[in-house]
Amino acid sequence: MTNQARKHAIGLAGEFLVAGELLRRGIQAAVTYGNAKKADVVAINGTKATALEVKTTSADKWVLGGTLPEDDAGKVWVLVYLPVPDSEPPQYFVLTGADLHALLLPGHEAYTRRYLDRHGKEFGGVGVVSLQRSMLKDEHAAAWQKVKSLLDASK
Repeated sequence: MTNQARKHAIGLAGEFLVAGELLRRGIQAAVTYGNAKKADVVAINGTKATALEVKTTSADKWVLGGTLPEDDAGKVWVLVYLPVPDSEPPQYFVLTGADLHALLLPGHEAYTRRYLDRHGKEFGGVGVVSLQRSMLKDEHAAAWQKVKSLLDASK
């Protein structure tokens, strides 16, 4: 299997695992497909739905994209850690956009200050935003109630 195919398989596995965990907790869930999708998994409670961004890794960090996630309490991110060896169970970390933004902001601000000091201008490019597993707090582990609360609040 090529490295790209392996990354795709790990990502898809994470999405299905998240959908399964939601279903296990009585929350209807659907994995979405395509290259330009706006959500990886959709959680549904009656007529209300919320989009979940799922990132999966077997390494010690998740790559989250090219920009700092928005400070949005209404968006949910589920970070899935698939340990190696695969005989160990997956770990799930559930964060709102506000949670994720708060974790990443200090590092982002430090980077932009260093960039300005070194280059004499503001950083204006696209970077790689990643989150180390060690940065996560116990309160994020399996915090599925954040999804349920979001669905209940939107009723």
